[in-house]
Amino acid sequence: MNKKIINLLMLVLVIFISFSPLSAQLTSTVISITGHVKDEITKEGLKADIKIFDNTGKRINSTKSNAHEDGYYFLTTLKPGLTYSVEIFAENYLKEYYTVSLPNTDKYIEVSRDFTLKPMQRNAKIPLTVSPFEYNKSKLRFGSAVALEKLANTFKNNPNVKFTIVSYPDTDANPQENKELTNKRADALQDYFIVQGIEPSRISIKESESTDPNIPPPTEKRAKGKKYIGSTYIIINDF
Repeated sequence: MNKKIINLLMLVLVIFISFSPLSAQLTSTVISITGHVKDEITKEGLKADIKIFDNTGKRINSTKSNAHEDGYYFLTTLKPGLTYSVEIFAENYLKEYYTVSLPNTDKYIEVSRDFTLKPMQRNAKIPLTVSPFEYNKSKLRFGSAVALEKLANTFKNNPNVKFTIVSYPDTDANPQENKELTNKRADALQDYFIVQGIEPSRISIKESESTDPNIPPPTEKRAKGKKYIGSTYIIINDF
C-alpha cells in the first residue's frame, strides 16, 4: 500500500472520529460549578468576585457570590474532563486560588464546591483547626503538611501580608517549660513557611506560658489515648 493511500485512509479516520456523535456530544457538553463562598472562621456567606481560568491562564468566566443567599454562586460553560483555576476575592479578605477538576461526561451536570476566605484585618485570628503537633512535641507531626501547604499558598498569593504565629501549650503544669515548648512550636512553623517561600521578614512568633484561655483543656475525662493539644493561631499584623 503506497504512502498516498495510507495518508488518505488516515484522513478519513480522523474525519470520522471528529464528526462521530460521541465526539460532537462531548464537545457541546457543558458543566456548571455551584456552591457558596464563606468566611472561613464565622462560616457566614460572603459577597465575592469569582473568576475561572483554564490551564493556559485564559479567563473562561466570572461571576459574583451573593451574601444575602449565604454566599451562593453559579459558574457555567465549563468543559468536561478539564482542570480549572478559580480566583476568589472579597473586600477585607485574603485572595484565594483553588483548583477544580471536572469529570469527563457527555451529560450536563452541576458540580458542588464551597470555598472559604480568611479575613484580612489587623489582629484577625486564624486558627489551625487541626493541630500540627503531637502532645508535648514541637516537631511538625506526620501529615500536617497537607493543611499547612494550603495556608502557605494563601500567604504566597497575598505577598504584602505580615503575620505572627502564636502557639499555646498542652498543660498549665510548668510555665517555663511551656514557654520553651511553644517557642519551639512557633519556630518550627516559621521554618516551614520560609521553606515554602514566605520571606522571613513577614513572619514573627510568640510563645505562651499558659493554655489557650478561649479553648482551655477540658475538665471532663477524655477518651483513652485522646489528649488535649494546645491551640495554634495565625494573627494578621499588617498588609
